[in-house]
Amino acid sequence: MHKRAALPNLVTIGNLFLGFFALLLISQDNFATACWLLIVAAILDGLDGLLARLVRSDSTFGIQVDSLVDVVSFGVTPSFLLYKLVFHDFGIIGILFAFMPLLAGVLRLARYNTLALNAERKKGFYGMPIPAAAIIISSCYLYLNAVQGSTANQTLWFSITPMLSLLMISPIYYRRMPVVTIHGSRHPWLGVTLLILTTVAVIIRPALTIFPLMLIYIITGPIELCVTQLRKLLTQRDENEISESGAAIGRESDKRRRRRRL
Repeated sequence: MHKRAALPNLVTIGNLFLGFFALLLISQDNFATACWLLIVAAILDGLDGLLARLVRSDSTFGIQVDSLVDVVSFGVTPSFLLYKLVFHDFGIIGILFAFMPLLAGVLRLARYNTLALNAERKKGFYGMPIPAAAIIISSCYLYLNAVQGSTANQTLWFSITPMLSLLMISPIYYRRMPVVTIHGSRHPWLGVTLLILTTVAVIIRPALTIFPLMLIYIITGPIELCVTQLRKLLTQRDENEISESGAAIGRESDKRRRRRRL
């Protein structure tokens, strides 16, 4: 392992430790602390990738280690959290529902590793990133606990769990977080203002703001997909109209030539 990769790998190990620690806390029914640890672990996951790019040590080894750590921190631990929170009372059905995020996360990471050297991974991912799913599960618990003092909303959990699992293995393109960009924007001050306000809100009331912000993030992928498909349809329609107009002009020209001959 190259010396430049030491710092990113240490951050990755910190991510693994927090995921393992959260797993122990969940087994002791200390769900709130475990959820906060998972959110911090997700932050470290983004930080190790940033450090790896800064020191130019984005190697295949680092990618594999990061994926194995993600399976534990953002696959095994959130699934165990869901089982202990909601699904333990539903027998085999509950086990299968709790298993969904883990299975989808593993498949998602396997696909990511096969495309890891693709240039498109610099701007985003195909399928919702597994850390984002872990943040949504953790922040949902914290949000429900802060708003209503209870997390026993079984309908919500039975809905959000398969939804997150499907989004992870879907071909929907997701940009890197945060979605707000400054470079290349027509109104950079708007992006800076929005980023500052969002950061302040997260710092002041994290339990109430992280979950809504993550919901906004997960719908950006489907919305962008719909917009892209709509643009393709409009472009194809315009091209067809141009082709039909060109064909009509050609037929009219042929008629004029025939008249001249006559």
